[in-house]
Amino acid sequence: MILDEQELRQHLAAAADHLGAPRFPVDGLISRIRRRRAQALALVSGSLLAVAALAVAVPVALSGPGTPPVASRPAIVRHLLSFTVAVNGQSRKTGSPPRFTVTPGEHLRIRIGVIVPAHAQVTTLWLGVTKDGIGSPGRDGQRPAGMRPVLAHTPNPLTPGLHTFRLTWTMPARLRRGTTLSLAAAWTTRQQDARVAQFAAQLVTPR
Repeated sequence: MILDEQELRQHLAAAADHLGAPRFPVDGLISRIRRRRAQALALVSGSLLAVAALAVAVPVALSGPGTPPVASRPAIVRHLLSFTVAVNGQSRKTGSPPRFTVTPGEHLRIRIGVIVPAHAQVTTLWLGVTKDGIGSPGRDGQRPAGMRPVLAHTPNPLTPGLHTFRLTWTMPARLRRGTTLSLAAAWTTRQQDARVAQFAAQLVTPR
């Protein structure tokens, strides 16, 4: 319960009358209480001001000229290429990747159109054949794992647009029926040093 000054004065006077002669003056006690109350209010106000000043000073210090602003890390952008493939004059517009039926030992004339999208920076490109999958190019320019043989390799950057490659290759003569080989592409881009591999077409022997 909180007493105001008048009620406190009345309670002190009643206590003094009950005890007889007062051992201390009521006015002096009231003055002492006033001073203690003022000191307590000053202490609380000072603490609140200090906390407010700290809350303002911390953001200013963190964003000051000596600390660079925190920027979000850009996402890695891997530019996929587009391909058009023709084998022995035949092209397929369906399938992803398209499938071509070839016979073991057949000599193939392959035309691959590589479409580099705008703003892409392809630094090197491999085109070849794979049977069991393909890995991305090595960081130091090594041949992609699983690409045997390599039919084309361009160590120079490719500009955006269409690039046509005319290749020849002979299917292995001792392939089982229903065997699938893949024409594959692997490349590197300048953006974030990305290394990408992708199938361009499938070569399937008859069952």
